[in-house]
Amino acid sequence: MGTAPTGLAGRSEEMRELDTAITRASTGLGRAILLEGEPGIGKTALLQAAASHAREAGMRVLYGAAEELEQRLPFAAIQRCLGIGTARADTQLSVLAGQIRGEGRAEGVPEIETDFATVEAILALLDDWCSAGPVALTLDDLQWADHGTLVLLNQLGKSLHSLPLVLLMAARSTAADEELNQLRHSLIGRGAVLVEVGPLSDHAVSQVVNGLLSAPAGPTLRGLLRDAAGNPLYVTEMLGALERESAIRIVHGSAEADTAAVPASLVSAIVGRLDWVSPEGLEVLRTASLLGSGFTVPELSTVTGKPAAKLVDSITEVVRYGLLREQGERLVFRHDLIRQALYEAIPARAASHSAVGRALARSGAPVERVAEHLLMSDRGGRDALIDWVADHATALTQRAPSLSVELLQQTLRVARPGSQQAGHLETLLAAALLWADRAPEVQPQTEEALQHVHDPALRSELLWVLALADIACGRPDHAAQRAQDALASGGLSPPEARRYQAFLSTCLFRLGDLPRAAAVAEEVRPAAAQHDEHHAMVDAYLTIAIVQLFQSHYVEAMDAAEHALRNAPGQAIPAYSLIALHLIRGRSLFELDRAEEAHQSTGEGMRIGESSGAMMLMLCHANRASFMFHSGRWDDALAEAQVGLELPDYLSSKTPQAFHGLMALIAGLRGDFATADARLAKAHAASATASSPTIPFFEYLPRWAREVRLESQGRRHEALADLLDGWRRGFGPFRGVGLLFRGADLVRLAMDLGEPDTAREVIAQAERSEGTERSTPRSRAIIAHCRGLVDRDPDTIAAAADYYWRTPWLFSRAQYYEDYAAVLALTGRLDQARTRLDQALDAYGQMRADWCITCAEERLVAAGLPRRRSARRRRPATGWDALTDTEHKIAALVAEGLSNPAIAARIFLSRRTVQSHVSSILSKLGLTSRVELATAVARQR
Repeated sequence: MGTAPTGLAGRSEEMRELDTAITRASTGLGRAILLEGEPGIGKTALLQAAASHAREAGMRVLYGAAEELEQRLPFAAIQRCLGIGTARADTQLSVLAGQIRGEGRAEGVPEIETDFATVEAILALLDDWCSAGPVALTLDDLQWADHGTLVLLNQLGKSLHSLPLVLLMAARSTAADEELNQLRHSLIGRGAVLVEVGPLSDHAVSQVVNGLLSAPAGPTLRGLLRDAAGNPLYVTEMLGALERESAIRIVHGSAEADTAAVPASLVSAIVGRLDWVSPEGLEVLRTASLLGSGFTVPELSTVTGKPAAKLVDSITEVVRYGLLREQGERLVFRHDLIRQALYEAIPARAASHSAVGRALARSGAPVERVAEHLLMSDRGGRDALIDWVADHATALTQRAPSLSVELLQQTLRVARPGSQQAGHLETLLAAALLWADRAPEVQPQTEEALQHVHDPALRSELLWVLALADIACGRPDHAAQRAQDALASGGLSPPEARRYQAFLSTCLFRLGDLPRAAAVAEEVRPAAAQHDEHHAMVDAYLTIAIVQLFQSHYVEAMDAAEHALRNAPGQAIPAYSLIALHLIRGRSLFELDRAEEAHQSTGEGMRIGESSGAMMLMLCHANRASFMFHSGRWDDALAEAQVGLELPDYLSSKTPQAFHGLMALIAGLRGDFATADARLAKAHAASATASSPTIPFFEYLPRWAREVRLESQGRRHEALADLLDGWRRGFGPFRGVGLLFRGADLVRLAMDLGEPDTAREVIAQAERSEGTERSTPRSRAIIAHCRGLVDRDPDTIAAAADYYWRTPWLFSRAQYYEDYAAVLALTGRLDQARTRLDQALDAYGQMRADWCITCAEERLVAAGLPRRRSARRRRPATGWDALTDTEHKIAALVAEGLSNPAIAARIFLSRRTVQSHVSSILSKLGLTSRVELATAVARQR
């Protein structure tokens, strides 16, 4: 056959769509394209052509394909795209490869959220590459992509609109995988283009024939080719089969065929090529088919037992016959139908996989690569299989927990029941189930194992995993009982006893027994620190710190958290513990009115959360959103809340009510009641479906939003009743939440509705709870504020002025000035009232709190202050003046060429939050890309 290019015949429309996406990405407007079609229809040819065009356009091209045998390996497909594990892998890729392999995690501690951390790391890497220039990420055979890769692509689809990145993917239209379909719908919902690659037209088939045979098809050949149904691979293979049999002849300038040599199907056409391959070449192909769609020569050498030099001739032969092709450092089957035909023809495939697995194990191949084959193996070589699994299951669990569970379950079926080996495997399986986020399965598995495992060390480890599973399943009472039983048994070594004591302290805290939790933690802390038992020491300090925080001893809580952070090596401590310590420190600083330090501390926790994927990440966003709301940085608070809502479900299952509540509250205070109602409905729905209640120190947010809405509807008595109920039951574990942020609201509303006794009850309760020993500048100021409202005494309320002038909490300051103005107006001091009202309105204006502005003006008119047309400047909703300080900083850094991760590191935000801000900036300025934003910043300067 001739050598003219035929792969794109009849594909001009598809290529136009791909080239348009590439052009858009070059100008900063990302887009996703999904090609779908049957096997052999030409999807790969289109992707390869698009990748070539992207390179010609100066883009960085990342090209790879998913493989059927690697669907259980985390991030296998995207690793191939990025070049991880190849000679071209740079330092960044090597670090990322280590993260995927589980390096740097706290030993023996299950952190099931590592997929999220890896997704974040890859997104940050792509973000950095995009800041250096446009990128094309091309992934073929998407129907075989692993779970981690699909999660990554879904997240990437959410930020494409602001990145110079084109995402090109291809999948079989016959794929029925639910997760793939979810990704497909998600991408299309965000603007991805679905291109259905259909059969070639008769004219396009004629072009293929002309290109391959240098002659048009005659009537007979055209009739035969109709059986190919426009499938270009079938057309090509049919012509190749005819040529190999010398069944094509040129008659009067046209190509004609001998019908006797026509293959009956595409598969038979492909298999027909194998008849021409030498026995040595066939052996190479069959062995290669066991390794998957692609492999390296060293892998093939390991499995065949032949030196690479002796394989060269056979490899060259099968490449010449078009059965294999080179792809970087790997050889891949030209089409997976070739591999499938070879693979299905192998007798005793399970035994062959067993041999392949053992060979790879001897060569020191990655554990997950070995595990793939052992999982598909027979039961031959039982003892060798058991030994390998027992030695490598822990490493496999950290890298691919689901694969580890399957392999351990299979291995247990061939182990001798009741043997020491079986007990060891059952212990490993219990831990693997916990790592694989299958905690409910741990209890039956572990309790069954305990019936015949008698080795004290194994029993101790099984009981420990069972206690951790109880916590993961929300059963701290069961976990506490197990810890107490273990401690009472007398069979623990001193280090084990200290581990259980520290663990017991955390269980008791979860159960609300604060005094006993603190006592147990204080007892174990010195010994754990003395013996450098970091896990137990951190658990003890964590319990002490959070108990102090719940008891409103903020300085003591901060000291305990800081001591643990100073003395605990980060690599030895679970990420969730480190984040919790940073959050306790940040919350304490917040309660001590040290706003900037509070932001920085939660920022440290957020960075750890992003790099580890720990569940505590949701609390980082919730705390920062809350801090920013009270600081008056409402757009920044909304960005944090939006990012919190976009976290995976397992990271945000307890906080959607808080995030929706905060967004409803801001919308209500700004007078956007339609949005407030919608968010309140979502908060209610989240609360109704949540498996556990919202984190207690955020439950006041949806309640506050509901009360604002009741007031706006004129249902002020209902609002007061709801507020009073919350005050009496407690707005959360911190007195500061109730006192600082709701006490004045309650007193103000009670006085407006003619219920001074209720207002006095609130003040009396606040004075009793504060006491003289725990009195702070904040508590004294708030009590003076409330008492001045009740007594309508300007001098009393004026005593709080110094605190509110210095406080970082802008919204509380605005409310204070409004209340101060009202008291002044009611006592006839109208000029002073006007000054204080203007201060309040200016503060409200900075937050665009339009409903607050309207309410304040009407309240002061009712108090006797003459109405006047205000010339106040309110921050607009669009244009440069609509940007917050944070958004101005981010816009300037985008213009400098910094990526989102680099900006996040510069200003103590998460990458996702920066991404949210960039989207907000583009919306406010009416722009569509970072490129346009950089140009606009330059013009503005």
